[in-house]
Amino acid sequence: MSKAKDNPLFTSKVNNSENRKNIPLTEKDVLIICEGKADKVFLEKLGQYNQINEYEVWSAGGINNFPTKFDAGVANFLINKKPHLILLIADAGPDPNKTLKNIVGQLSVGIKKKSLNFPQSCCEIASNEGYPAVKIHLLPNCNEKGALETLCYSVLKEKNPEIDECIRKYAKCTNTFETWSIEQKDKAYVQCFIASTYPKDPNKSLRYYLEESDKNFNFNHAKLEPLVNVIRNSLEEARQQAD
Repeated sequence: MSKAKDNPLFTSKVNNSENRKNIPLTEKDVLIICEGKADKVFLEKLGQYNQINEYEVWSAGGINNFPTKFDAGVANFLINKKPHLILLIADAGPDPNKTLKNIVGQLSVGIKKKSLNFPQSCCEIASNEGYPAVKIHLLPNCNEKGALETLCYSVLKEKNPEIDECIRKYAKCTNTFETWSIEQKDKAYVQCFIASTYPKDPNKSLRYYLEESDKNFNFNHAKLEPLVNVIRNSLEEARQQAD
């Protein structure tokens, strides 16, 4: 990778002392930018349980804020020579292809990013001379419809299949889920599951449930292996970018 110090992209922003104070620094090879706080907790714990500690996770506070965090990640590279790869992780939603195009569109519209390459498919690596490589992964697994909750519920329901059966019966009785997307259904299923298994606070959100219930969620589950592999591969790709 070429040196970034003479590259005009972001240079004025980075050299401004006030802006430098506002740029969070990372020493990690891979920076993961995710949508929300639940995603951040999930991805951090996933790394802890799988002995992966070479990445850092930033929550963007929504997919529409990806460009702001992405800018900060690139600026961080110009200051700190890291990260070598920025991995954006988002919910696939009802149309994974549309979601990916939306992310790429948001990242590429800014004048300051016109010379950067962006991936055109899930988990494709887009290399950039003098800048971090860029990669996008969609939850639950690239081209599958759904969200973080889809992945989490696939793990939760296996430990308590009887609860899953009751939740699905409830959903059928209400007649409200029939037109819902997979993402919407799984968000509802997860909340119902937490309400029925967490007497300490049945109204607990997924974020806090994951923070406090290590024994109730299996971060080493086989369903999570594809995501773990995406992260491991990203780390290897980041090292290659650094060479």
